[in-house]
Amino acid sequence: MNEGSVVFKGSLNCLTIIMKEEVDFDEILSQMEGKILSAGKFFRGAKLMVKYRGKKLSSAEEEKVFQLLQTKSGAEITGIEMDMEEPIKQEVEPVPQPHAKIRMSNFYFKGLEEGITKFYRGTVRSGQLINFDGNIVVIGDVNPGAEIVAMGNVVVMGSLRGIVHAGANGNKQAIVVALNLQPTQLRIADVITRSPDEKDTSGQFVPELAYIKDDIVYIESYLPAR
Repeated sequence: MNEGSVVFKGSLNCLTIIMKEEVDFDEILSQMEGKILSAGKFFRGAKLMVKYRGKKLSSAEEEKVFQLLQTKSGAEITGIEMDMEEPIKQEVEPVPQPHAKIRMSNFYFKGLEEGITKFYRGTVRSGQLINFDGNIVVIGDVNPGAEIVAMGNVVVMGSLRGIVHAGANGNKQAIVVALNLQPTQLRIADVITRSPDEKDTSGQFVPELAYIKDDIVYIESYLPAR
């Protein structure tokens, strides 16, 4: 089996499926089902338009993909179509900038355990933005309507209910950790997800960690429940 023949890339209202052209459709469908099942709750309740690229599908094959997503993902699939937009590569001659500012983010965050860290103590309130070319640690809560953007990792020692973007420079090894992880939108690099519509909040909160694997955001308990 050709592992990795299917890649999911999600945005807020769209799921793009990238398939290897040379791989048999039945094998692609099987891998697709595995990815859907492993993603679990992150599709549930979403309303998604599906686009695909890499492999041309017949109308019958499109219908099979549509039915698979509709029945297995828990999302409402509004439609499926081939993604005709191809990135246009343009060669641009660099303009000399003798006094150009050097961004530290060019040298940091190629991995997980790198870079400088900004500590913020207090509640990040609605309408407030914290943006830093490094890791961000919030000692407090992040309220709905607040936004955290970091080139590196984001750690919230409280409730995270706002918008969070880790690995903002494209670092897919970045992570998000919170004592109570309920963001309105969570993004790592270019992969976006949101908090499940239904989440058990009974009892004590368990710290959770969000990370990317196979272009899907996964969330798991950071410490075992006691």
